[in-house]
Amino acid sequence: MMQQFNQTMDYLEQQLTGEVEMKRFQQLSGYSYPLFSRLFSILADMTLAEYLRNRRLSEAVTDLRETTEKVIDIALKYGYESADAFSAAFKKFHGATPSEVRNGKPYRVFPKLQLSLKITGGKNMDIKIQKKAAFTVAGVLLEAIDNSQCPSAVGAALCQS
Repeated sequence: MMQQFNQTMDYLEQQLTGEVEMKRFQQLSGYSYPLFSRLFSILADMTLAEYLRNRRLSEAVTDLRETTEKVIDIALKYGYESADAFSAAFKKFHGATPSEVRNGKPYRVFPKLQLSLKITGGKNMDIKIQKKAAFTVAGVLLEAIDNSQCPSAVGAALCQS
């Protein structure tokens, strides 16, 4: 199921600027679009439509920042019928207009979703609760740095320990 889900998500990712072919979608997912959408909502805690909208708006930033395409062309590319509809959705998602983001204003990134399985537990544990006398815990907080940030021999020795 995970492999099918991730293949379907890869396909949807490729279709951010195009149409989703239902036949291909059903072949990959093994589900109808409505059923997959319901399963997606349960797994991702958002609707599939919301996920796709957020991904499109996130990817549109790349076009705005790295090309000189007009906003209307980018809007049409990502499925919006007008620059106004795109700009409104863009501002709601990013907190800035397309022009502001193009000119360097910060924006949100919405990464691609991947399903993974993590199984924990399932092992017997013998529990023993004991009362202990009070004790003191001491420690040292070290910031992780790489060797290139250690200019001196002393610093390099500290970085290796």
